Amino acid sequence: MFNNVIPDDIKPAFPNPITGNGVRPKLLEILGLENIPDPEDVNFTVVDSGTEPEGIIWSAVTYLNSLGESVPGIIMLPEGKTSTALPGIVCVPGTGGSAEEVADQRFEPTPPNGEVLGFGRELARRGYAVMAISIKGCYGRPSLPGRSEQENKYLEVYGRPLMGIFVEETLKATNVLASLEQVDSNRIGITGMSLGGLATWYPMACDPRIRVGVPICGGIGSIARNIHEGLSDRSSSAIFPPHMLRYFDHPEIVASCIAPRPFMTVIPTMDEDMPKSGADLLIREVAPIYSSLGVPDHFKVYQPEGNHRFLIEYFEWAVSWFNRFL
Repeated sequence: MFNNVIPDDIKPAFPNPITGNGVRPKLLEILGLENIPDPEDVNFTVVDSGTEPEGIIWSAVTYLNSLGESVPGIIMLPEGKTSTALPGIVCVPGTGGSAEEVADQRFEPTPPNGEVLGFGRELARRGYAVMAISIKGCYGRPSLPGRSEQENKYLEVYGRPLMGIFVEETLKATNVLASLEQVDSNRIGITGMSLGGLATWYPMACDPRIRVGVPICGGIGSIARNIHEGLSDRSSSAIFPPHMLRYFDHPEIVASCIAPRPFMTVIPTMDEDMPKSGADLLIREVAPIYSSLGVPDHFKVYQPEGNHRFLIEYFEWAVSWFNRFL
């Protein structure tokens, strides 16, 4: 479906294309992140904790974002595997999800087109230290109808778009996870679906300490193609950071800010959040960069038939990627 809200041939005002080492500083500016969260500044509160019969040690925690809001999370560690440092994965739900759903004891797809229930807990069962969070804007952080869009309008005036808050909250979660004595701070990855996918690849681009990223249906490919060929009424303004196309599009971010770190994503051919042309552009522009850096196998885009959903098969692709690189 093509979007006729704005002209197809529209050009950015005051264009200033940026590539290479200049991309990350400009991205941080666009997202309103004067500094990424300091890994030494870890302040969180344990609300509750326990050990499940299946052998998962869990802790419900909270920490504050820069707006003074409490971000809820659930840490899960595999019992009996904590004598050596574990690789850690931050798991972020989609808009309709929550940390509780990511940590659910069930491991199954949610019909008809949702995400895999309990995917974070399943990663803990498979030997990873996991932190699931209810990111701002998801079901686990309810707000009054219309408040998110109103809030985003005001944040943008202050140069602090909502996408920057997503990034900040996710990076703070990685710092919390990395601070645990059971976790290897040099082996931290991120994954998530939909909104959680956006909160996977943007933070990875902003913080080079994130070792591996796996966004599922994370709206990645080309923001321009999404605007002109995607579903215009589907997404909130949060996924369109102001002024970004004056400087670069998604492929330049991945090529300049993520490569050569291992990066795998799933973009179904009929994903409502990213037209296939956007995924094809990402592959065409980024794959040669990874090859030129001598690590062509560190970049992978799956394009299965289907729409915006998270299948068990996609989860297994993600697990294989983490097993290989974390």
